Amino acid sequence: MSLKIWSSFSNREKNIMGAMALDGAVTLYYFSHVMALNGEPSLNSLAMGILVGKTIVLSIVLAIVLHMLINGRKDPEVADERDSAFEGKANAIAYVVLLLGVIIVMGGVLTGSWFDAAFAATSFINTPFFVFHALVLAITASDFARHSAQLVFYRRGY
Repeated sequence: MSLKIWSSFSNREKNIMGAMALDGAVTLYYFSHVMALNGEPSLNSLAMGILVGKTIVLSIVLAIVLHMLINGRKDPEVADERDSAFEGKANAIAYVVLLLGVIIVMGGVLTGSWFDAAFAATSFINTPFFVFHALVLAITASDFARHSAQLVFYRRGY
């Protein structure tokens, strides 16, 4: 992205894009390390706790650095009614995406329990490890949808 294009974005759009990049990077970090865990995946394992702790610290540090890079010493923009309207519409879209994600996870667990005896591959769907991470993906997808909708609304201007 050239500097000319970057400078055409408002500070709010830059913050939204930064939040999306940060969320994507932290999600990739977390899930790449989750898949690399050796042995039986367990939500109670020490390795899982250490990974969650590292991910939280990483996201906090990166968010501070990102905020300093984008905003510097500028005063924050005061939100007006247009910003509130965009945020409300984006939250409604995120709610629908989250609801669909939860319904898909619940449907997977339900069908996994129905066909558990017939299909050995579906037994993984009913593990707490899988359900937890599927729900984390649903939350991440809803957050991405919220940020994307906000960007579209700001670019359209209404």
